[in-house]
Amino acid sequence: MAGNQPQHQASRRGRFIGSSGMVFNDQTAADVYFGNYWQHLLAGRRLERVAIICTSWGMSMALIQHGIPPGPFNPFVLGFTRIIVDDNGIHPPQGADMVPPAIQIVQAGSMGIHWVNGIGLHGRRLPWHRRITLRREDGGTLHYHQHEDRVGHRVYEVPPIRPEHEGAYFTFNRLRFGTQIQNYRRIQTV
Repeated sequence: MAGNQPQHQASRRGRFIGSSGMVFNDQTAADVYFGNYWQHLLAGRRLERVAIICTSWGMSMALIQHGIPPGPFNPFVLGFTRIIVDDNGIHPPQGADMVPPAIQIVQAGSMGIHWVNGIGLHGRRLPWHRRITLRREDGGTLHYHQHEDRVGHRVYEVPPIRPEHEGAYFTFNRLRFGTQIQNYRRIQTV
């Protein structure tokens, strides 16, 4: 029965839920909802979700989409008023020399416009190299529903949500962003 997915509340310490769409321009992640997806699907009710769009290297934007599951989800013009973004400073604090000046001057949570198919979408800016907290304006709960793994880098495409009892599901009230840059190793035989 839809909507009976076991609920797991994220702990105070938190839980890593993966990377957001911050690698390729216009890559989008949208797996954080304002309610339980499966309950809204069963009831045929409108649902809002947070979409994170990479707008350029070093910068992303959070905007709100809405729709009736299973979708489609479309931009909610004034949705940015439904979220609050707190800028908790450059991370690491001694790493300011590594952050490009154009990124340093952007205040996390400030208004931004990103053009998609000729339409200006309003959202809140999320610069990299910061600790940033996103929360609902009304203090309500957010819901993470795991989506399928991304295949390729198609712009504005959000992978489908995993079936109800196959994907992870967590409730929480703060979404934290941080930048993790690392080197990788790969072996191969030529």
